Amino acid sequence: MNTQKKIVWIYSPWKGNFWFIDLEDEKKWYFCFWFNNMNAMPWDKVEAKIKVFKWREEAVVTKIIERRKLPIVGKISLAKTFWFVIPNNRDFKNDIFISGKYLKWVKDWDIVSVEILKWTWKKPEWKILKVLWKEWDKWVDILAIAAEYGARIDFPRIINKELDQLPKKVKDKDFKNRKDLRKLFTITIDWADSKDLDDAISVEKLDNWKYKLYVHIADVAHYVKEWWILDKEAKRRWNSIYLVDRVIPMLPEKLSNDLCSLNPNTDKLTLTCEIDINKAWHIVKTNVYESVINTNFRMTYKEVDQIINNKLKQWDDLLFFWKVSNELIDMLNNSEWLRKILANYKKSLWVLDFDFPETKIIVDENWNPIEFKKYERYNSNKIIEEFMILANEAISRKFSDIPFLYRIHEQPSDEDIAKLKTSLALFNINLDSNEVSPMDISRILLEIKNTAKEKLLSKMILRSLSKAVYSSEAEWHFWLALEYYSHFTSPIRRYPDLQIHRIIKEKINWKFSKLRKTHYEFILEKVARKCSDTEQKAEKLEYKIKDLMAVKYMKDKIWEKFESTVSWMIPAWIFVELENTIEWFVEIDKNNFVLNEELMEIKNNSTAEKFSIWDKVNVELKSIDEQLLRLEFILI
Repeated sequence: MNTQKKIVWIYSPWKGNFWFIDLEDEKKWYFCFWFNNMNAMPWDKVEAKIKVFKWREEAVVTKIIERRKLPIVGKISLAKTFWFVIPNNRDFKNDIFISGKYLKWVKDWDIVSVEILKWTWKKPEWKILKVLWKEWDKWVDILAIAAEYGARIDFPRIINKELDQLPKKVKDKDFKNRKDLRKLFTITIDWADSKDLDDAISVEKLDNWKYKLYVHIADVAHYVKEWWILDKEAKRRWNSIYLVDRVIPMLPEKLSNDLCSLNPNTDKLTLTCEIDINKAWHIVKTNVYESVINTNFRMTYKEVDQIINNKLKQWDDLLFFWKVSNELIDMLNNSEWLRKILANYKKSLWVLDFDFPETKIIVDENWNPIEFKKYERYNSNKIIEEFMILANEAISRKFSDIPFLYRIHEQPSDEDIAKLKTSLALFNINLDSNEVSPMDISRILLEIKNTAKEKLLSKMILRSLSKAVYSSEAEWHFWLALEYYSHFTSPIRRYPDLQIHRIIKEKINWKFSKLRKTHYEFILEKVARKCSDTEQKAEKLEYKIKDLMAVKYMKDKIWEKFESTVSWMIPAWIFVELENTIEWFVEIDKNNFVLNEELMEIKNNSTAEKFSIWDKVNVELKSIDEQLLRLEFILI
């Protein structure tokens, strides 16, 4: 095989002699040895030929399409007559020498960000963008990684003038043309440590098993106007980035944690999606309008579960200095009934339902990890998830006749489905359809539920699915089995939500002119592409920070033994997940181990022992590399 493909350079070198690279818009990745990379760097976009050598596909770079635009962060040092930067990320093998004419005011061992000014075949010409921190500054290792991924750590001073013009609280004049819902019983449900409360709910049970759901979303667009410097800065960030217990926000704290946060007993401006649901579980009416609310309770997920399960009763104390009221109990019970109704309806649509645990990292006051554990999930998480999905669908459907931003999830590719069919057939599971539907996948998930191979096959199926992205065209959301779907519920932390809030407000206020329609037709596809791209970069940054925390947490545990679970396999390695949720790979001897990729099963030629995904294996931590953020485990 010898095919030409476009590739995005993503991952890091392993032991210095080859790279992981990803195909653009696909999950497929290949090895590329250093002598075949044409001097490419991480995050360069390249064109490559895919060749087969010794039964393994490899990439050979044939052309550099676009050089990386992200900065590199490192320590600057003076060596006799020239300055050079030692990258924090040792994936970068190129020397970084700084000419005196591009130096800013720096001192030896300052942490700086640099970018390529001009590229020549053998070495690029660099310049210093910014002196970031001193070597001893707090959290410098985390912030350096974030800066390298293009995260904008600080807000520019220029936005302060606009922030100063914003009011400290909602004023009576802001109520004009808004529906006053301050007497409507309303609550927020979030984690105890959440600061940006951007959604609130109200639920009313009507006659004959009908329900009215109100989803109130912070009206960020009222404060952040198009073409403002605040808006331009938000577009440079596109989304908030969550790093363990810290956040790099899309909007300054005055907005995200104060003015737009739906804090209790405070008047707040919102955009309300009011949804009527009949006894057949269908949306019969959607109304969207500008509103003002005043939330009655700030609830945590844990407290909501305790009230629904009668562990907290009337007059019992709550976390944020309230006591449980009868009205609160009634609304939460109605919310739980409505959640069950919506969940049953989703089953009838064969919506995909995967349940893989997330990791929570506990840190001390110096941001050193002290515990890795599974994120605790409550039934009340599902209440908010169901209500937000319903509002997102209702909004998307209601405004589908004008230019809009959608969240789409494409159907799996023919190649992925063919591979999945082959793998499932080995387990006597048939996937007959040529065009696979959510019902086909859901039927299989139901068939394997509570069986020995449930986790293995669920992960196979999950890896065959594409990633959700933003689009200016309304397309099928395969995972949710929805024809229309948009992100509407988090304008504090996602720019697509803020963008459609502006469109909605113009439409409901009769300001959506032909000129505005043309404007949105021109910009929305670009916004969709950029938001999808930055979302993936933020996701990779969060994984990188998780790797850093794992290395910090495990550095005093060398030669300790751990029970682990096999989480995935590739020809050179098996991936293992420890009980504390830390996941890494174990390099295996290809002379002693053989991988059956269809069965996802590895056989030890010496002992004839076999193991597959989710089997238990014992491993030992052999070493760690704090520079490359690597853990090295061995099987025992």
